[in-house]
Amino acid sequence: MNLDKLYCGALAALALVSTSALAQEWPRLTNGKDLAECKAALQLAVLGHKSASVLPWTHPDAIPDDFGSDLVLGPKSTSLTGGDVPEFDPDVFTQVPLPEYKPRSIYWQTAPVNGKRLVVEEVPLGWRGDMHKVRVVDQAMSARDYLGTDADERNARLGAPFSDGWRAPFIFRKTGDSALWMLYIAEPGGFSGNWKVYVPAAGVPKLACEVQFRPQVQHAVQLLPQPVRKLAALLDRTLGSGKEESFWQPTARVRASVQQAWANAALRPWVADNPYNTRDEVEENLLAWSQQDKTNKKLYAAIQAHYAPAERALAQHYVRQLRMPAEEAAEQAKTVLDTAYRMYFVINKEQY
Repeated sequence: MNLDKLYCGALAALALVSTSALAQEWPRLTNGKDLAECKAALQLAVLGHKSASVLPWTHPDAIPDDFGSDLVLGPKSTSLTGGDVPEFDPDVFTQVPLPEYKPRSIYWQTAPVNGKRLVVEEVPLGWRGDMHKVRVVDQAMSARDYLGTDADERNARLGAPFSDGWRAPFIFRKTGDSALWMLYIAEPGGFSGNWKVYVPAAGVPKLACEVQFRPQVQHAVQLLPQPVRKLAALLDRTLGSGKEESFWQPTARVRASVQQAWANAALRPWVADNPYNTRDEVEENLLAWSQQDKTNKKLYAAIQAHYAPAERALAQHYVRQLRMPAEEAAEQAKTVLDTAYRMYFVINKEQY
């Protein structure tokens, strides 16, 4: 009996399920469906969803020529480290160095609109990267007045910013209009989080809509079939609690990467993440770990036993939810599960 043909035949049968079982389309707008800015944000979100980027986002270079708005300030990557300076349009923003944070800057909207101007301020936080404060200030304020004597004095005088996050917003100007609107992609720490769109209202940004990339679940693996969830739970147990780790928090970082990997496995399986270790390196070290005590040995055996059912269930998910042909779904599941599996482990390569 050819088990591969039998397996793919079973998947093909699943493709005949009723349309009620098919996946809903992602991404989508939660509100503001009639606003041009929200439609534009959704257009970028669709490009980001279909991209090969681990996080769904759209590189500025990929923005279509007929987009309807010009990007006047925005991040060049999703990386938070290295103080990545935003790209900006010098006709709209003026870069003013921060005396206390050289070479960081503020980005000063040159021409106010409706009596207000936007200011984007870089705040370096060492190895963690830069945060970005966005403020709306009165047109009468000069850049020198804004800067004041130092950051502490400035924060006390100006109060809470409009936004204060790791990611600089994408700031757009509609073609033929002077008003600016802003798009915030999700902050780090979650997985495939919502984008938020703010449009000007009397010179002050107002939340207009959000772009949603996935169903609202607490854990990404909840988007996947039960056998995959079971395997994920077993793999997570190999990480330990991660409590009382150094400020680098390696276990928490692994878990965050794994969350995004599972989210992509569910809804964007074409995304190719890059685990640190090869499959052989992982298997060799996991086997050695299993031989340390009975608890590890039992957990290792459970992982091995649940891997194949998880792979079959993931293939079925792709047939039912993403409408993949059976053979393609089986191959995709094999690749995706291997990647997610290896994302749980970061093993020192110096031993090889």
